[in-house]
Amino acid sequence: MKRFIFVTNLAVAGLIFGLAGCVTTPLTESHARSEPQAQSAALNPPGDVTTPPEPAAPGKPVTEPAGVLTLREALALALTENPELAPFAWRARANEARILQAGLRLNPELGLQVEDIAGTGSFSGARVAQTTLQLSQVIELGGKRSARMEAASQARGLTKSEYELKRVEVLGEVTQRFIQVVADQHALDLALTNRQLAEETLRTVRQRVKAGKGSALEERKAQVALARGELLVEGSRHELSASRKKLAASWRSAQPVFERAEADLFARKPVPPFAGLMNRITQSPEIARWVSETKLREAEIKLADARRVPNVTVGGGIRRLEGPGEQAFVLGLSMPLQIFDRYQGGAAEARALLGRTEAEQKAAEIRLGTVLLGLYEEMAHDVHVMEGLQKEILPKAEDALAISSDGYAQGRYSYLEVLDAQRTLFDIKQEYIRTATSYHQFLVEMERLIGQPLESDEPQP
Repeated sequence: MKRFIFVTNLAVAGLIFGLAGCVTTPLTESHARSEPQAQSAALNPPGDVTTPPEPAAPGKPVTEPAGVLTLREALALALTENPELAPFAWRARANEARILQAGLRLNPELGLQVEDIAGTGSFSGARVAQTTLQLSQVIELGGKRSARMEAASQARGLTKSEYELKRVEVLGEVTQRFIQVVADQHALDLALTNRQLAEETLRTVRQRVKAGKGSALEERKAQVALARGELLVEGSRHELSASRKKLAASWRSAQPVFERAEADLFARKPVPPFAGLMNRITQSPEIARWVSETKLREAEIKLADARRVPNVTVGGGIRRLEGPGEQAFVLGLSMPLQIFDRYQGGAAEARALLGRTEAEQKAAEIRLGTVLLGLYEEMAHDVHVMEGLQKEILPKAEDALAISSDGYAQGRYSYLEVLDAQRTLFDIKQEYIRTATSYHQFLVEMERLIGQPLESDEPQP
């Protein structure tokens, strides 16, 4: 019996060594790394331009500028602190772990079988028992392992494309919030200027009333204009406070600490021809995401086709025959007969998913082109309005106010004409701010769609 145990252990050790060598043999040179190295890569994915940064600790305080905030600083804060980007770091780790798992071979199986025991007659007890210890291994055929790894790798590529799409969306949203803060700052400055002008006009009216050149009605109207200016200042401060908090929320800050957002709201870029912009649709992060999904679907088709090839199970072991007191080696080979289930449904589903993805990509390209055209026309219109306001309308409105104010002080114009000139100039400046804000919002959205700056002459990869 001791000899049997020794021989059995020796045979099992030999089988395990042989099968283990088959299990740990690398598929290709690119995957020739030890399991500890692979686990390390899964926990620490390599960094590149599309790899999301490490998520910030929930209790870690956010360090943001306390003085002037630039757009570059706001975007940098959003990249590292925005809560919508944090899950992608964990998805990247999960993808690396999935690739590691996909590259592993199937485990061998160790079996023990005892026959011809506890029967009747000569088979009673265990006098003629046959004990078989066997080690078996499933050998995958059809390239299933490489197909699994390819599918897992393409899933990682899809995650990177989705991160890039979300990153562009977050940066675009932060930019639009930043623009709104700058616009609200201009609106508050305009309201403060309007209030100051109302105060000066009220002093002028009171001086004319004391001198007997104005009426109490003019003074009352000047007081109403000043009160309305106070309300406008209060409303502008409220809007600015709300937009500042909304911007700070982009980097998990409940209360903004920056004093002022710095940017040129009235700067304009030349509008390029629309045909050139349409050619850049293929560079859109959204289209890139569909391209990555198409590659994943193609890899899934290869995997489904590989699963249609049956695997082979080989095994070997040692058998102890208690009757004659002898032992012998046993070998086994088995293969499933794919008569009913040939994975035909899975292969058909994979091809259907590829067709759906290609159709959705074409629909996305058409939709993006339509949206881009609408944004382009709106932006071009805003540019036209801004140029008209800046070069012609605004200077004339300022001249009209200066003429009416001087004429009122000299008694040549009525207070109503001064008040009308003030309101006209205020409305024009408000329109100028709104149009500039709208222009930059459309510009940001267009650049988000094409995935590159608008002034670029050629599509960028």
